[in-house]
Amino acid sequence: MIQHNASSGMSTQGFFAKKRRAVREWLLHLGRIYLIVPLLSALIFSLFPSTALTDSPLMLRRQFQLEGAAMGHTDLFSAQGDTGLLLRVTRLRQLPRYQNGCEITSLAMLLRYLHIDVSLPELAHKIARDKTPLTQSPNGAILSWGNPERGFVGSMRGNAPGYGVYHTPIANLLNQLAQKRALDMTGKPFRALLTLLGTGRPVIVWTTIDYTAHVPFITWQSPTGRVRATWQEHVVLLVGYNARDVYVNNPLTGTRQAIPRKTFESSYVAMGRQAITVTSLAQKPAPRRA
Repeated sequence: MIQHNASSGMSTQGFFAKKRRAVREWLLHLGRIYLIVPLLSALIFSLFPSTALTDSPLMLRRQFQLEGAAMGHTDLFSAQGDTGLLLRVTRLRQLPRYQNGCEITSLAMLLRYLHIDVSLPELAHKIARDKTPLTQSPNGAILSWGNPERGFVGSMRGNAPGYGVYHTPIANLLNQLAQKRALDMTGKPFRALLTLLGTGRPVIVWTTIDYTAHVPFITWQSPTGRVRATWQEHVVLLVGYNARDVYVNNPLTGTRQAIPRKTFESSYVAMGRQAITVTSLAQKPAPRRA
């Protein structure tokens, strides 16, 4: 019994000795980490200036999208007397597959409203592309890239720098899929969009992620001229309005949102008054075969 107790005591002491050594080694390892990480961080930021990281097209656009995806939304509609209108349009979300796919997702919602069911991958495949490579200065500024008036610029998936596409390629694709019924309202006053909405036609509208006009714009050179752009570029589907607000299906959140009319109109103007809908809701009957 005495021998057993003594050996048990020695065994216990050995156990705690090993544990103390293990803790001491772990603390030394942790200390090395706390020493190495700041050194590595300093090295990274010396090799890659902070402006190059924060001005990265991919990083800036993703930052704005994450902020936009977190915005509040509403599914409630207030008619505000006799001045209200709301179209029931299926809501779709561009995420997670298409980080920069707000344009094709808004187009998909319009097509579904027209009873034309086309998947997002199919639209992503069919949309025209401007494959001009991205060229940047040493500090990250864009020197040259594609023209969104010609086709989608960059990566739609978000696994590489990507921007978006403007009204002309979207109108062309809508013409292909909806029997040439695209109506390009680009350049028209905002009240004209509300008039079209009153006839039962949703409208694809270029706006900004936070729906404000006060966003920074940049320019770059493309093979067909200078391009004016903002990393807050966004596209939504206009589906309703009342005396105070407009209602949009936002592909970034997959929800319907109420935006003050004046605020939304200002962002529409800032983005060059770009908007697209259809000439009519009725689809022409297919020609009969003899």
